Amino acid sequence: MMDSIIDDKNMVAQINTQAWTFWNRLVIQASEANECIRHSLAAISSLHEWLEFTKRTPWQNHSFTLHYTKAITEINQNHGKLPLEIILVACVLFAHCDFLMGASAAGLTHLKSGQRIIQESKKKQAQLSPEVRQLIQPVIEGFIMKSANYRLTETSNVEAGTNGGGGTTYSLPEMPKVFRDLDQANKFLQQALYWVLLLELGQPNHLSTSMAPGVRKYVADWATSFGQWKVTYEVDDPLLKDWQLLLLAHHRMALLILKSLPPENDRSYSRAAADFRIMFAQLRTFLRGGYTELVPKYSDNLILKVHVGFIAPLFFLATECRARDLRHNALEALRDLKVVEGHWNSCVAYAIAKTATEIDKDVNNQAKPGKTVRIKLDSVDRWKDGTMTLKYYKVLDNVVAGEAELKTITEPACHHEVNMQWVGFSLCTLIDRVLVCFEWTLLTLPI
Repeated sequence: MMDSIIDDKNMVAQINTQAWTFWNRLVIQASEANECIRHSLAAISSLHEWLEFTKRTPWQNHSFTLHYTKAITEINQNHGKLPLEIILVACVLFAHCDFLMGASAAGLTHLKSGQRIIQESKKKQAQLSPEVRQLIQPVIEGFIMKSANYRLTETSNVEAGTNGGGGTTYSLPEMPKVFRDLDQANKFLQQALYWVLLLELGQPNHLSTSMAPGVRKYVADWATSFGQWKVTYEVDDPLLKDWQLLLLAHHRMALLILKSLPPENDRSYSRAAADFRIMFAQLRTFLRGGYTELVPKYSDNLILKVHVGFIAPLFFLATECRARDLRHNALEALRDLKVVEGHWNSCVAYAIAKTATEIDKDVNNQAKPGKTVRIKLDSVDRWKDGTMTLKYYKVLDNVVAGEAELKTITEPACHHEVNMQWVGFSLCTLIDRVLVCFEWTLLTLPI
């Protein structure tokens, strides 16, 4: 999560050189040799498959709990016997699990543990292995550097009237009255977006609910400061692209706030819906200008495009927005996007969103008059032949009605594209004197 919302080119470029090899080769090799790494990868995958974090906590995801607990147990029991490379890879994977859950403090603890282990190893031996020196250490230091960019500081918050219970909260940086330049506006936007993500992903375990008003005020203060800067600055053509990207990131943040609004708060919802209509106009400008195409003259801006992202906001609009015209427009924009952003592929997202929309339409056509049934996506399993299985629930009046249902998506899912590859590996082991072989097929994307 930390990596997906950063668009500082220098900061991202520092670790991207080693990142592809780390994730697509070193981690896979480590998982072939060690059970702890296999369970850690399974835990991360189970978190990625959860399309809606805000309704349940990650610990209610039984698959995640099973694999995360086994991974922690395995490394604690065999810490002294494991190679240095395995321990450090595990630190990175545990940190990713924590960041995906919104537990940033725990994630930072795992990263700093890895950093401390590297420093202690340097004192004990003259030279580290090439894997640690060239791949693992840059990734750990890169994530720590990014985390420091958010100025994360924890404070204890003991609230009266809660049976002596306390919660963890974070101190928000002070917002300037007017931004000095676009770069400063961008950095504060990254922080604002992170607070919103932390609020969304972290409830109820990792963030006090009393922070919600403060986060919303922080977002509003950013919009005010950005407006003050914009009216005093003449935006030229090169900067216009960055400004539009900044605006899109702002709307992505607004979408997350929108998801947390209660349904009866229609006035705020209508105001946010108007902002999203502006977002579609901005998106069409990018598509017409060829900004999302991988052509040489735009290669310098690739980091910005990948790390701000069009797919995520359009997907959530197409599947979760209550305004039908916005859902329809988002689905059309997702269909025309045809880009790859990190581990997101727009045609895969479109196939899922389109199927969810069709299911929603069919279910409501069969529902009783006056009753609205909502479709809640639970998970998507993607197979090597390009097909996918969508698991969903029917929700009536905010209550899940019936058991989970499955829908097979047979349209092409772009698994044949040249910038994506399927990596397969197997492992055979003796269980009760019987040879058992496991096979994995992972879809990998260059970062």
